[in-house]
Formats: sequence, C-alpha cells, structure tokens
Amino acid sequence: MGTQQIILVIGGMVLLGLLALTFYNSYNTKTDLDIYNQAIITASGIGQSMIDEIQAKAFDEKTVSKRVNNVSQLTAAGALGPDSSETSPANYDDIDDYKNYVRLDTLNTLGVFTTKVDVNYSVKLNPNQTSSSQTFAKRIDVFVTNTYLKDTLKLNSISTY
Repeated sequence: MGTQQIILVIGGMVLLGLLALTFYNSYNTKTDLDIYNQAIITASGIGQSMIDEIQAKAFDEKTVSKRVNNVSQLTAAGALGPDSSETSPANYDDIDDYKNYVRLDTLNTLGVFTTKVDVNYSVKLNPNQTSSSQTFAKRIDVFVTNTYLKDTLKLNSISTY
C-alpha cells in the first residue's frame, strides 16, 4: 500500500469519525429537547391540576357557610393559610388554605415534580399586584420545578368572590 493510499484511508476515517460525531451530537440534542418538552407538558398539567383543585374550594374561610358583603369580613391578609385543624389538603375548605403548600409528585419517567403554592389578595384593577388588605380577588401562584426543567414553571390564576 502506498503513501497516497494510506493518506486517503486516514482521511476517510477522519471524515467517518466527524460524521459519526455530528450524528451523535444531533441525536443527543434532539433527545434532550424531547425530554425537556415532555417535562414542560407534564409540569403544566400538574400545575393546572393544582389550580383546579384550589379553585374548587370556597373563596374564604368566612364564605364556606355564609355570604359576605364587605371585604372587612374576610380573613386578614396576614392570616392567609391553613387553620390549625387543617393539616392536609383533605381538610382544606377554602382557597387561602393552600398558601405555602408544597406537594411532591413522583413519576417513573421524569422523577420528582415539586409544586409550591402562594395565595394572596390582589388589587382589583391590577391583578398582577398583591394587596396587603382584603379584596374580593385572590391571586393563586403555582410554581413547578423538576430536574429536567431549565427554570421554574409558573402558573397563576385569579379567583374572585
């Protein structure tokens, strides 16, 4: 075998190696993107399920069994959260019981999804702004994290009375 043939064989091997490396890199990127997309879809479903569960409850502790006509009758903004007897979601009877609630959902394929909830009163004309006093609107913020998500997924909803 001559020198020219050896150079051609080495050049062919280098090209084959570059092709294989490019293919592997492309495949790996596609797989990462598929897993990320699956994590986003799953986290969105978990977050929306949490919002649906919360909105199925009464607006406030004071509205569970009777009507309220004045915002001053609602739970004070600083007292939002579960009562001492409400130790789990099975006992929660109103929206703000979920304030500072954390749930872990473990899935076989994507591992643990951590869901955190924050509930605050919101300003009537600007629902993105929280209020330090009672209003007839509560903002529900749900944050979902997972090792396959690049950032925390945030969903929110406004519930009104």
